[in-house]
Amino acid sequence: MEESNSPQSKSDKDAPAPKKRSWARKLLILLILGLMIGTFVVGTLLGPRFLTKLPWPKHADAAAAEKEEPPSASVAILDPIVVDLRESSGEVHHLKVGIALELQGSVHGEEFKRYEPRARDAAITMFRALTFEEATNPTRLEHIRGQLGERIAAAIGRGHVRKILFTEFVAQ
Repeated sequence: MEESNSPQSKSDKDAPAPKKRSWARKLLILLILGLMIGTFVVGTLLGPRFLTKLPWPKHADAAAAEKEEPPSASVAILDPIVVDLRESSGEVHHLKVGIALELQGSVHGEEFKRYEPRARDAAITMFRALTFEEATNPTRLEHIRGQLGERIAAAIGRGHVRKILFTEFVAQ
């Protein structure tokens, strides 16, 4: 029998040698894990303290709502209004608008009932004069609200309504 020159047997030669990880790679893994754990701990402990002190930007409507008076005790809800609007091309669309009116403190809901037909007429007249493009442009909604407020004030008299609220605004 012939013997091999190497001290290892054939079965040892076929087995892959275990890979040795260098000390630099182990250090890098430990450093990354340490940073991840440290970031988590610092974020958990200190994050709420710093985040609650940040001045968050306020939306223009939210800032205006803070300056306004509190809601009125009396609100008149008008029946929904449905009008036909025309596109510039002549195509007909439908607009359904629900309107609620915050009344001044001296005006009560039952007292306001006699003014409702005038308020509805002013709203219908105004919405019928709009085109579909004007009514559905989201940047014009506040302008439409202002115009409606002026028309309702002219129809029922100034000093009755504090604010106009849209409860529905659906265009088809």
